[in-house]
Amino acid sequence: MTRIKSLLAGLVVTAITAVVPAANAQNVHVVGVGSSAQFLGTMIGMSQLAINNLASGQCIYHWTKKSALNAHDNRDSLGRILDETGNVGFVWDAACSDGTGNTNITDIWLDGQYDSTLGVRLFSAQQKAPTAGAGATVYLTGVTGGTVSDNLVSPNNLWADNKADVAIPANLVTAIGAASPGTFHVNVGLTDIRPEDALAATTRAKAALNTTTWSGLGYQGPTGQIGAPIFTAQSGSSSNFTPIGFALSGGNDPINAGVPVPAYTTIPVGAAPIVFAYNNNGAFSASVANLVSGVKGDGTANTAGSYKLANLFDGTTSCDTDSAAFGGGGSGGGTAVTLFLREPLSGTMNTTEYTLFRTTGNTKDSQEVGIVNPTRSPYNPLNLNCPNKGNRQRRIGTGQVLTAINGTANGLGYFFFSFANSSSVIGKNPQANYNYFTLDGVDPLSLPGTVNQQLPLCVAVLCPSSLWTNSISFPTLRNGTYKAWSLYRWTVYNSNSDPLGPAALAESMQDNIDGTVADFVPFITSNNSDGLEVYRSHFTQSGKVGNNGPASPTETLTNGNSLGGGTEAGGDEGGVILGHDFGTVNTAAGVGTGAGKCKVSWKTGRKFGFPATTATAWIGTTIDVNGVACTVAATPAPTTTTLYCTPTCGTQTGVGYSEYTAPTAPGTLNKKQ
Repeated sequence: MTRIKSLLAGLVVTAITAVVPAANAQNVHVVGVGSSAQFLGTMIGMSQLAINNLASGQCIYHWTKKSALNAHDNRDSLGRILDETGNVGFVWDAACSDGTGNTNITDIWLDGQYDSTLGVRLFSAQQKAPTAGAGATVYLTGVTGGTVSDNLVSPNNLWADNKADVAIPANLVTAIGAASPGTFHVNVGLTDIRPEDALAATTRAKAALNTTTWSGLGYQGPTGQIGAPIFTAQSGSSSNFTPIGFALSGGNDPINAGVPVPAYTTIPVGAAPIVFAYNNNGAFSASVANLVSGVKGDGTANTAGSYKLANLFDGTTSCDTDSAAFGGGGSGGGTAVTLFLREPLSGTMNTTEYTLFRTTGNTKDSQEVGIVNPTRSPYNPLNLNCPNKGNRQRRIGTGQVLTAINGTANGLGYFFFSFANSSSVIGKNPQANYNYFTLDGVDPLSLPGTVNQQLPLCVAVLCPSSLWTNSISFPTLRNGTYKAWSLYRWTVYNSNSDPLGPAALAESMQDNIDGTVADFVPFITSNNSDGLEVYRSHFTQSGKVGNNGPASPTETLTNGNSLGGGTEAGGDEGGVILGHDFGTVNTAAGVGTGAGKCKVSWKTGRKFGFPATTATAWIGTTIDVNGVACTVAATPAPTTTTLYCTPTCGTQTGVGYSEYTAPTAPGTLNKKQ
């Protein structure tokens, strides 16, 4: 497609907190850690929130830096929980008069780059004295007043003030602190998956190895709550993540025993697709452009042997371009492929794992298959050959996956889509060297002008939703036909009522994403101009009973709504996607009592009325049949396989149909795709 310009000089992760007054009357509104995929949108939202609330004589300033923030979790008395280092971004208000941002600092927001599950853990960890309180503490590392920025947000006009970062001023360093353990506690966790799913991932990772069901992965450490590090296989890197226990809202911390986690809720901010990307070395082939998952997506199992993509990533079949996962014959005669897998604490990994690999009918599969000794190489770090051809390798963090795809001919990996992630894969190489995959024939991006499924490369100042037809970004995520996606969320304590804190920032982020860098579909903007129109069925996870949450307001872009926030609880990774129904049908002119109507007979996909066992609820609703609106009639009564609608129609075979029913609470529970 048309080249679009790189928006991020580096990959960073996000998190958020609440108002904490500093000793000199500075208000630290947000201290966050978590998902890397949300960094850019969060920084844009911070700067807009700050500039919209300036006092007279104040200006906004910002600074971003790699590996400059440490998060300290002091719950283990023997110090076996190590500090976590991440990238960081700051936005703050200070006097305009000196131009450095060092004078009269009043309001501060900061965002640290980590990982979804780690972000939830650092948010939930109940600290001991001398820094007792909710959430790990943070402090700057390797930073003094005057340390220059790494300019992790680019170009400058993405900032609300259209200016470049300044060097970090001494008074800001003093306010936050540059020595362990730090003063301010994490009070927002940015996550790609629900906290219940994050706890389930942690529990699974540090449980005893189970090579039958893979319900335990064996990364066991010195205690039942402190696991063993999971290492990257990237040459020259020692990056790792360690599974460490935590409790959910209202539960007692398992390490700082008896201390309850304060009540919190999750704020949904938007949904983004998982994208599989491939280094084709400049030779695009339509035969290596679609992935066959075998996942039906309606909560029913497929036939044995249908889960081709899972059998590629679990290493039980040859990893080459003739793989059945690409639609090939599975002969093993193709070009060898190197697969890059994420660590099992990653929100990206778990979204992919449970939407595509551990699904209804395939609940015992996993990307972790083959890791029979998690204590040593080649299992940890994972670097295993596939049968016949190809290889599977572990990478820690999105950035390592992007780098690996960039530099490895016939390398294949996955990540949450963002324009920055896409441009990082391409780097300085030709755009034509990298293509993304459709999934079961469905395009995750559907950007007009795309050629050979090339990853989009930003060369414009902005990448807004207007790049898509009618400004409807990610249309196949919105209509439920693309299976691999998740809803971004922030965990926020109920006691946080800061008017410039997490809730206000979440709103600012959503309100500005469509007009700047449309990396995700906002859950719902403040004026209801855009929002999500599907949801995933929730289920009991980590001891929390599933609750889909309340209905969001109807958005005006496509006139749909979702469920989420508020009372939302339980897991939803791999939950069935609900709101839109779709499939293929045969049509014919009705006869008898159906005369003058169109007879519509189900052929493939979701049956009529899904997930109900009847279709009577569709009476009077409008369905789309091959692009024609047709109103469902009461007689003959609709069933799950046959209905009649008006106006009448002619004979058609295997044409598409879709139907939308706006979600209402409580929605459908306990249904996995």
